[in-house]
Amino acid sequence: MKLHPTMDIPAHLVPYARRVALSHYDIFYYDAGSATAPILLLIHGLGDEADTWRSIIPQLARAYRVIAPDLPGFGRSSGPIAGYSLTFFARTMAEFIGKLGLQSVTLVGHSLGAMIAQRLSIGLPDVVQQQILVGGCLPIKRHFPRVEQWTLLLPGIGELVLAGMQRSQELAFLSLQPFYANLYALPAREQRFLRRRVWARIHHPIQRRATLSALRWLAIDAFFRCHRYLDLVSQYAIPTVLIAGEHDLIVDGEMIEATEVLLEQRALYIHLERCGHMPHQEQPDQIVHLIAELVPSPLHDEYQYLHSDS
Repeated sequence: MKLHPTMDIPAHLVPYARRVALSHYDIFYYDAGSATAPILLLIHGLGDEADTWRSIIPQLARAYRVIAPDLPGFGRSSGPIAGYSLTFFARTMAEFIGKLGLQSVTLVGHSLGAMIAQRLSIGLPDVVQQQILVGGCLPIKRHFPRVEQWTLLLPGIGELVLAGMQRSQELAFLSLQPFYANLYALPAREQRFLRRRVWARIHHPIQRRATLSALRWLAIDAFFRCHRYLDLVSQYAIPTVLIAGEHDLIVDGEMIEATEVLLEQRALYIHLERCGHMPHQEQPDQIVHLIAELVPSPLHDEYQYLHSDS
């Protein structure tokens, strides 16, 4: 399997590594757990990859079939020259689901992945059983980019900003601070992993291009397509769980609250303490426990890990 030289696979996830050819490019993914167990499809966020779920995949795989792809342009998947819009990602994931023959899927999306999960739910209501949206949702009201985002949105300037981060590994690592309630409170092994991984990302030309393209398309969606998303989200009846960290500085909390109000009885809103934008990394055991409560599995009684410290 040919990989980008700096995008290594965490050792404990190597047995689950797979690759599948779609119509125009390849998708790298993890596939763990029993083929007959309920299916969880984990979709990562912007500038990330499937390894973001590294702390919860082995635990969840005891009771579920857990599938976690690298989105196109990210991690070890192909990176076509394309506009990395929500529609592009959703179509790719729909083809991925069809290629693997998945049915009755629970989507677990983080940030951009949460938006993609909602687009998938709209397009595949017979396949998606429920959706768990972590730190993100579709823009159902007009949203302007924050001041600090404009440098990345401007063509040429965004490329220079990301290239400038290649000067220092410490500078690259510090760029992660807004995403966590306390970056330096993470276990030392997690900090070491993130330090290596963010350094790999900013030296990955395909991922840099995809990140900037996706950011720019998201800004367009949030400004011009919010009313369309409002109509689409209000029409579907798929059970939805919204999870947000109390210290999340990245996601628009008002957008999540508006989504909960729009969906009424179809939505459950869970607010997590001591978390920023990355609850699955900051409080992995809590996320595993929540998923276990939200998604029934016949294997729960056999594996009591869900209530242990393992």
